Amino acid sequence: MKRILQIAVIVVLTVFFLWLFLRNANLRDVGAILRSASFGWVAIGFVVNAGALLLRTIRWRIILDPDDPPPFFATFFANTVGYMLSIILPIRAADVARPALLARRTSHRFSGALGTVLTERVLDLTSILGLFVIFAFRRWNEFSHDPEIAAWFYIVRAGAIASAVLLAALFSLMIGLMFFRGAIRRLHETLGRLLPERFRASWMHFFDSFTETLKITQNARVFLTVILLTVGVWMCLTSQFWFATMAVHHPLPFDSSFFVTGVTTVGLAIPTPGGIGGFHKACQLVLTRFYKFSIDSSVAVAVLFHLIGTLPVLITGIVLFAREGLHWKDVRPKE
Repeated sequence: MKRILQIAVIVVLTVFFLWLFLRNANLRDVGAILRSASFGWVAIGFVVNAGALLLRTIRWRIILDPDDPPPFFATFFANTVGYMLSIILPIRAADVARPALLARRTSHRFSGALGTVLTERVLDLTSILGLFVIFAFRRWNEFSHDPEIAAWFYIVRAGAIASAVLLAALFSLMIGLMFFRGAIRRLHETLGRLLPERFRASWMHFFDSFTETLKITQNARVFLTVILLTVGVWMCLTSQFWFATMAVHHPLPFDSSFFVTGVTTVGLAIPTPGGIGGFHKACQLVLTRFYKFSIDSSVAVAVLFHLIGTLPVLITGIVLFAREGLHWKDVRPKE
């Protein structure tokens, strides 16, 4: 009954947000816009999306072990299949599937690899928040001159301030872990006592693995490499939106990608398969409210943006999943 209710909620949310997204659109006109789109820009978007996946793989190998990283293909395989699962499932499956798949193909333990996933999440969250803050402060006064936009931009300003505060909190946490690791570990151990006994060892190993990855900050070369790779990843991911606008012959300033990526990340948090509906409505809201796109144009751009951001990973992940003859049980932790 619980599973049936979960599926029912997911279906209702998906249908509701798709209805919000498409309710005033003329699908025939949307189709015409998509048919007239420049395939060249879409193809560039696909290549850049694949580039982001490669950069993520290189970065993860370094974070896992800068001195003796796991084999490239095993890491690429775990990354690709994990992200593919996040596209088709209404959960953040990649966070668990990636370390589970890596642990089955290398000597890295699941809990240790899971700790590095948290490190990646911190880097990615910092990037998203930082880019959003850069956009908001860069355009702080620009949108205030249009009465139709000004009221909405107050919300953006509030979000930018909250993002800046959260960034400060993240940096404080990282500094605390580097200088007061013992005290924070004892707190983590105290919290672990609330878990069933069989999970406590993994809980502590997860914490130790996460804090162990912070040692990359002590090696300037390795740390700089990770930072540059993270910048590369997010330049690839954010530029996908810009390529979508170029494809439909309605270009926007490049920093609009920072804005849209930040907002659509919120849409992806809605538990629908691959963010369908929530992602598209969030993108449409920015395009129609701030950049005065028509409903039909906003639908076309949101659909293209989503396809560019998911299709390369989806196809590659399915091919690898089938080629290896995997089953769903193979993406579960083995420890």
